[in-house]
Amino acid sequence: MRLILVSIVVAAGLVWCGSPTFAREAGPAEHGPPTHKHLLTTVEKVQSGLVFFKPAAGLEHRAVSVHKAERMGLNEAKAGDEVILVIDESNMLIDLHRKGTQPAGHRLIAGKLTYADPFWEVIEITNAEGKQTFAMDDAAGSKLSMLKEGNLVRAELNEDNMVVDIALTH
Repeated sequence: MRLILVSIVVAAGLVWCGSPTFAREAGPAEHGPPTHKHLLTTVEKVQSGLVFFKPAAGLEHRAVSVHKAERMGLNEAKAGDEVILVIDESNMLIDLHRKGTQPAGHRLIAGKLTYADPFWEVIEITNAEGKQTFAMDDAAGSKLSMLKEGNLVRAELNEDNMVVDIALTH
């Protein structure tokens, strides 16, 4: 089981898929990880269902599926397109959009992690608003291995109410 888990984490590192971020600022009880890095780069090529990005200062080779890029608003990507990649504190790609395009709206939610399914696809967070269930983005799901039910967490949701980032709150 450990070998499979390590393989999944390593494979996730080869093709970084992400979802938009840009959540509004959280309240004092929702302080999360450090600010995400915004890196300007260009599309190197689009091949085999993947969009490849040129390395830039602070950025190694990255790629995202064409499907996911389109879901984030990068439609009909072609070599030479300037894009902004948003990288989280774990060096994971969690957002991308064309240079000059306004990112989509996102939000933060804080509360107690009351359920995380064993396949990292769904979580439940309970707070003053009650129990809420959210789907997990594939890349964000791996962060659940560091969390336990009962932990206080801050989750970042994209416009589809999917968790794209999650971390302990203090």
